[in-house]
Amino acid sequence: MPKRPGRPVRQESPNASANIIEAACLLFSRHGVRGTSYRQIAEAAGVTPAMVHYYFPHKEDLHLAVLQTTFSSLMQTLGYTRNLEEWVHGFHDHVLSHPWCPHLMLREVMPHDGELRGLFLTHCGPQVFGSVKTMIRQTFREAGMSRKLNVDRHVVLLVGMLVYPFLGQDVAQTLTGKTFDKRMMKRFRDDALALFRARIAGH
Repeated sequence: MPKRPGRPVRQESPNASANIIEAACLLFSRHGVRGTSYRQIAEAAGVTPAMVHYYFPHKEDLHLAVLQTTFSSLMQTLGYTRNLEEWVHGFHDHVLSHPWCPHLMLREVMPHDGELRGLFLTHCGPQVFGSVKTMIRQTFREAGMSRKLNVDRHVVLLVGMLVYPFLGQDVAQTLTGKTFDKRMMKRFRDDALALFRARIAGH
């Protein structure tokens, strides 16, 4: 008797959904959403293509799951930060543990036609942007400069300094002959914060 259609047998992994999302995060960051098939995701996750379709029947479901996996813990962490230093450390620690995140953003959020752009702007961007904006505005007030510096521009400046070393890591390692390990990346973080504070103090 032929098998009736229905739920795929979950033989591959008890954590199939999480494995699928993790594989999608990595593949989307390397090849883009359009350059990644469900079959490639299934192979990387150690499941069957049918399992991918079972858990994520619509591509938007998988896209949202990727963004939630990428940003949910970050947004929770940033919600508890009390000053700029804590925000910078929380943000950088998250990117350090998700090094593919900046590449995913560059491929699928920053371009006007990025597949994840709309979802990010709706579900994640405002909260992340708002949290750092609050910390920078607080720093300006403490320095007595709340009306002298453009907060939004400095949000972009600070985040750019924190993220760029991850985007340029491979090329920079080749050009400098140095290994950009976690210790080096944390030095970039500290330098970025010091330069940012010097910018405020010297305005």
